[in-house]
Amino acid sequence: MTAGRCNRTPSHGDTPLAQAGFDPVEQGVLTIARLFFQSFAFPNSHAWLSAFARAGRLLPPGAVQGRSRDVAFAVLGAVQEMRTARKSGFRFSNPDCPCCASILSDHERHFLEVLRALRRGTRSQAHCAAMLVCEGNPADGLLLAMSDLAALTRARPPSTMRGSGVQADRGLSAT
Repeated sequence: MTAGRCNRTPSHGDTPLAQAGFDPVEQGVLTIARLFFQSFAFPNSHAWLSAFARAGRLLPPGAVQGRSRDVAFAVLGAVQEMRTARKSGFRFSNPDCPCCASILSDHERHFLEVLRALRRGTRSQAHCAAMLVCEGNPADGLLLAMSDLAALTRARPPSTMRGSGVQADRGLSAT
């Protein structure tokens, strides 16, 4: 590394994270997910510990509906469901390298697009992104886990938080 930059060359399908249009909560979820990906790829890194430790800084109180450690646990659930569905490797950027962390792989983009679509109530877009990230394999587990994550990360104005009865995008609402 020279001058704080690594030698990573973006691959086909990689995009700058800053141009992907993800909000700060979604970017925080990405970093947490990357730490879990890193923990599975390099078990001796114990990066999962950092995922829980960093969640409080990445997802400050008021930015999400749940506590940051609940969100980190929900991210882990979504990562596990995706890992169960995928048959090949998952390309992710190193969360500990500022240069790498600024690059979004196509696999990461599809993973986050599931969450973004569910947070915005566009279930058909979530299904498309889930099918891509799960490589055409059954994605119901991922969609359910991401729905739970969306419920924890969906920011609502304080005046609408009472009595909405909405639970992510599972089609449940109070009547």
